Amino acid sequence: MAEAGKRLDTTAAEAYEKLLVPTLNAPLAAEAIELASPRPGEQVLDVACGTGIAVRLALPRVVPGGRVAGLDFDPAMIAVARAVVPEPPGVSVTWHCASAQKMPFEAGTFDVVFCLQGLQFLPDCTAGLAEMRRVMKAGARLVAIVWNALEHCKGHYAIVQALKRRNVDAAPMLKALSMGDAGTLRKHAGDAGLRDVNIRAESGSACFPSARHFVEALAAGGPASRHALSNVPENQRSGFYDEVREALRQYEDKDSVRLPLGYLVLVARP
Repeated sequence: MAEAGKRLDTTAAEAYEKLLVPTLNAPLAAEAIELASPRPGEQVLDVACGTGIAVRLALPRVVPGGRVAGLDFDPAMIAVARAVVPEPPGVSVTWHCASAQKMPFEAGTFDVVFCLQGLQFLPDCTAGLAEMRRVMKAGARLVAIVWNALEHCKGHYAIVQALKRRNVDAAPMLKALSMGDAGTLRKHAGDAGLRDVNIRAESGSACFPSARHFVEALAAGGPASRHALSNVPENQRSGFYDEVREALRQYEDKDSVRLPLGYLVLVARP
């Protein structure tokens, strides 16, 4: 949390909202909404909500009388979410800055729970899923999405290889792709007490104006990747961009680069 009297720095969260939500997050959120199909009057929770893309897509679905709650550990993300997500008539939206492993909700509160690209960042994935199960009503729906293994996400793969060749620690970048094994994800779900667990691998793509724009978007707003990319020495940045572009040249067309992305979709009930 921001110290008393100290202005909260939302620069990275604003970059995330502007550069990464439309390209990487919005398509996945739309898929998750269709899978869970929130209905009028239902209670919906988005865990690790970031700047609230799933919240804003779910809100119209639960009108009238529904409620959508967004929860994230990062106060800057919550601040930006509050600013950019409108509250339509006939529905309630609330924001909570708290841990996903100790959520401020009563047991059996929600009809639908989302966690989109958040499980890999939890200190204990099983504990986080168990906490999501705790706050779900009987028969509720959980949809979680994580990136698949690194080799399925070509843009990230190119960046990681370029970082390693410069002896820059790629661990923060790899954290975002650390849950890309269906067997491991299934074990976490089972150990958390979830049932009717279904996990499937999906593929898609993300379009950026150029490979450089992709790197710069992650460097500005990536919750984990920006920490790795900030360690590329200034005098090596130009060569770094050139190397990533060359690795991704096969995905370029006249005025953009379309990067293949793999992800895992978990659907389960409490």
